[in-house]
Amino acid sequence: MDYEFWKEIHARGGIPAVRTALDDLPEDMDAEEAGAAAEAALKVIEEDIARINARADRAEARARDLAEQTREVNEQLTEHAAGREADGA
Repeated sequence: MDYEFWKEIHARGGIPAVRTALDDLPEDMDAEEAGAAAEAALKVIEEDIARINARADRAEARARDLAEQTREVNEQLTEHAAGREADGA
């Protein structure tokens, strides 16, 4: 299978594009070509999964950062409110 063909498929849409490309392959392919197509498809799928996992990891880290910032702001607001109550008493 042509590397550039699979690279382009991957760039255009990852797993859904691979599925479409595999569906379009001729049914009378020889075993070597079919094996190469399957191997290339699996590689694209693995890369897509890795990219999705990396994106999820970044989102999780961002959520943790935002939760920490929220906690810090909440503490500051609580301290400020306590200070105003003490000043008013």
